[in-house]
Amino acid sequence: MADEADLAFDSEQRHLTNALAAQRRRNRVLEPVGCCHYCGNAEGIAERLFCDVDCADDWEYEHALRHRLGLPETPALH
Repeated sequence: MADEADLAFDSEQRHLTNALAAQRRRNRVLEPVGCCHYCGNAEGIAERLFCDVDCADDWEYEHALRHRLGLPETPALH
């Protein structure tokens, strides 16, 4: 039987998977490069775009802000 931490982890992974799938469908802006597109972390990334939901959300916020301000869309790693 799964405890609360397992359930929370599974929920976070589902959210991340859904967020990444939605991002891939939209404009195909990013491709997997072997590290997180937001923070540059390369541990356990493989074919993913971001290392966790926080990085995915932060990248999405900054990407949308860049778009609204008319700035270049090349994301810089932090």
